[in-house]
Amino acid sequence: MHFADPWLLLVALVAVPLVIARWRRTPPVIAVPFALGLGDAPAGWRVRARRLLPLLRVAAILLLVVGLARPRIGEAETLVPAEGVDIALAVDVSSSMATNPFSNDNTRLDSVKEVLRGFIATRENDRVGLVAFQREALPLAPLTLDYEALDTIVADLGSDLLPDGTGIGVGMASAVSMLEESSASSRIVILLTDGRHNADSISPDEAAEIAAALRIRVYTIGVVEDRDRPSGFSPATIDADLLAFIADHTGGRYFEAATPEDLADVYEEIGSLETSRVGDETFARYSELGLWLIAAGAVLLLGEVGLGRTWLRRTPA
Repeated sequence: MHFADPWLLLVALVAVPLVIARWRRTPPVIAVPFALGLGDAPAGWRVRARRLLPLLRVAAILLLVVGLARPRIGEAETLVPAEGVDIALAVDVSSSMATNPFSNDNTRLDSVKEVLRGFIATRENDRVGLVAFQREALPLAPLTLDYEALDTIVADLGSDLLPDGTGIGVGMASAVSMLEESSASSRIVILLTDGRHNADSISPDEAAEIAAALRIRVYTIGVVEDRDRPSGFSPATIDADLLAFIADHTGGRYFEAATPEDLADVYEEIGSLETSRVGDETFARYSELGLWLIAAGAVLLLGEVGLGRTWLRRTPA
């Protein structure tokens, strides 16, 4: 159960204390000489009952306020899934990704493919697209819910698709273009690279401006060398400042990953961040309880007024 207008509950914080204060206020007393000896006489049942009338008023006010706040219960048979996220994956497939190791047995690209396939397998209601980039960019899959087909495409990723190089700007721009017509409430690009931008194409700054203008968040991931790994290969140097700028300028975040485990954690965290943005499952229909509470409050209020003016009035008619 939840309230449609919870702010109205604040009214009770003002109204109830006022009623209680008036209830506890001592009424003015006029001394009557011939009645002074009756002060210690036991009170009758009507007098005792009248002292409880303010409790009816407090209960009535509480019921009325809670009813106006519209408490309601969602009907399970009309459960509506949470709105999904549209995600464009931009993956660097340059030669450094295909030759430098990222784990004992896999290259960086092989490890990235494994992590991406796991990330895609955990999506629900999220459309996912894929862009591979080197010096140029190649959209390999449009936004889709066909996770099986997307998994096959990711599994076949290689570094021989395009002229070699690292075109971070063109890769990001291609992913942003994929999301431009999306009407999803959350649209993100997850860009992964292990190198610096070195292509004569759209600059990363320009691509970031386009993403920011379209309100598309860009999460950037820099694949870095594991300091605990023995040297003996040619490490790629990322431009951490550039990747951090892109993420900050578009409302995303910048991450670094030195191991496949790090990378898996990064994608999981990004997925959690975006899931929290679009919210949980909601209900399309509700059972409203407010009218019943308002009716009960009105009955109590009328009862309090009626009793106070008839059976429990201060002076006889």
